[in-house]
Amino acid sequence: MICVSLQSRTTQQTGEDVKRVGTEADLIEIRMDYRDEALDFAEIAEVSRVPLIGTNRRADQGGKAKEPEQERVLLLREAVKAGFTYVDLESTTENLEKVVADLKKDSATVIASYHDFKTPMDTVRLEDKYTELKTTGCDVVKIIGWTDSVLDNLPYIKFNNEHPGNVSFGMGEKGLTSRILAPLSGALYTYASLDEGKELGLGQVPLSHLREIYRRIDQ
Repeated sequence: MICVSLQSRTTQQTGEDVKRVGTEADLIEIRMDYRDEALDFAEIAEVSRVPLIGTNRRADQGGKAKEPEQERVLLLREAVKAGFTYVDLESTTENLEKVVADLKKDSATVIASYHDFKTPMDTVRLEDKYTELKTTGCDVVKIIGWTDSVLDNLPYIKFNNEHPGNVSFGMGEKGLTSRILAPLSGALYTYASLDEGKELGLGQVPLSHLREIYRRIDQ
């Protein structure tokens, strides 16, 4: 599956982008930490033709959320009640296990995520972080690390193969291999941007490019 990440600045802009995605992607991530106004989650959910992931990324995990922690999490719960299927929670979320449990009571599918923007992750670190996050009761573990070389992709691909249904790949220019191979090696999905220049992750590929790559692989 492919998930398109959207810089959700206004309700109108987000709704238009969601309509543009249509069913070309399998999931859409709404990055509410980019918002310039309060977002109408129900309106966004109504126009989407695929499941939505609500993300309000903390600054210490590469996001732009500025509100107090309780408020930040409350927005995610509001999104779920408005029709979002998934919530992405950072590993640094305060009282993470309780927040996971509360969101699951609201019928959310919870992704517990960790990002390392500086260091490539080896198999040992990936396994340790997986064990740590899995104990929170989340449904999906997402572990994203850096890549300095093409070989740094191998642990992420191995992780997906050994823990199918979760998500792992490398960031940066050298991480393209694991981004592309993530769903082919067992990951639940990988990420794409809606257009060139609208990337929310280092090394993200536009949706149209990623679809073309998969089309060629299937030939």
